[in-house]
Amino acid sequence: MLKTMVGAVIGEVIGRKSGNGLLGAGLGIVATRLATRSIPGLLLVGGAFAAKSMYDKRKERQRS
Repeated sequence: MLKTMVGAVIGEVIGRKSGNGLLGAGLGIVATRLATRSIPGLLLVGGAFAAKSMYDKRKERQRS
């Protein structure tokens, strides 16, 4: 279940930025496969997700 949720979030973020939902869905699938198949992949995808979350929170605080 967690794998599906992470894939959906990654796909949505990429699709929103590129304007192409199919590209986002494809990259979301690739990212979840990478994260579930290896420890370095998990660290890479998890670290990128955590960095994006912190970046978004920082931007939100600067707007307020």
